Amino acid sequence: MRRLLRQAVLLPILFGLIGLHTRHHTNVDVDVDVDTSRPRTDTDSDSDGGGTRHRSPLAGRGHASDAADTRTRATAARPKQPGAPEAHPHRRKRTLEDGTVLEIPKKGSPERPKQTPEYSSGFTEGLDAPTKNDDGSWNINLRKHDDWDQADFDAKANHLQELGANDQLTKKTGDGDDRGSTVDQWRRDKEYEILHTSENQAEVNRRLQELDQQQIDHAQELQLGGKDEKANMWAIDSVTNHGMGGQINSQLRQVPDGARIRINIVE
Repeated sequence: MRRLLRQAVLLPILFGLIGLHTRHHTNVDVDVDVDTSRPRTDTDSDSDGGGTRHRSPLAGRGHASDAADTRTRATAARPKQPGAPEAHPHRRKRTLEDGTVLEIPKKGSPERPKQTPEYSSGFTEGLDAPTKNDDGSWNINLRKHDDWDQADFDAKANHLQELGANDQLTKKTGDGDDRGSTVDQWRRDKEYEILHTSENQAEVNRRLQELDQQQIDHAQELQLGGKDEKANMWAIDSVTNHGMGGQINSQLRQVPDGARIRINIVE
C-alpha cells in the first residue's frame, strides 16, 4: 500500500518535469530563425546556427552562380601576363553533367565566322628616331595608333618597358629565336581551355570569336631576345600586334645588333 501511495505522489511530479523540459526546447527551436517576414530560399544561409542571414551578392542568385559568373569574367578577360593556357584534355567536345554537349566549332562555320582584320598603316610616321643613353643602351619609341586596342597596347608596351628597365631586352640579328609551331600549339591549347571553362555553347562561341580576332604574340618579341615558348605568349588584338611589331622593327633598324634596349612610350 505504501509503495502505491509513493507512486501516486511521484508520477504527477515526474510528468510535470517532462512537460517543462519539452516546452523549454520548443521555444528555443522557434526562436532560432527570427526573420519570418519572407520564405527561406537557397540563397540564404545561417551563421553559427543563429538567425543571421547572408544574402547572395547578386539578388535572386545563389553563391554558386555568383562564383561561376566571376570565373567566367576572369576567364574571358585578356591576360595581364604572358603564360601557357590551362592544361585540358585535347578533345573538341565536352559533355556537361546534364548531358549537354559543348564543342569547338570549325572556323568559318555560322557559329564561328571567319575573321578578317583590317590592318592599319602609317603607324611609324612622325615617330622619333631611337636615342642612345650614356650607359650604351638605346631608347626605342612606341606610340599607340588610333586603330589599336588600348588595353592590349598598354599591356604589351608596359611589359616590354619593364623588361627593358631590367636589362632583359637586346636587339637580335634577323628575327631572333627561331619561330616554330609553338604559336599554333598555344592557340590550340587556348581553344581547349575555352571549351572546358565555359558554362554553355554560347559562351564557347563568343570567346572563340574573340580569340579569332587576336594573334598569338610573343610578349617579349623574338627580335628583342624573347623565346619561342608558350610561357612567353599571349593573345592580343591582331591589328594592335601587327602594328606594334612593325613599330619595333622600324626602330630596331636604326640600332646596332646586340644593343641593350629601353622602351619609351610616347603620346
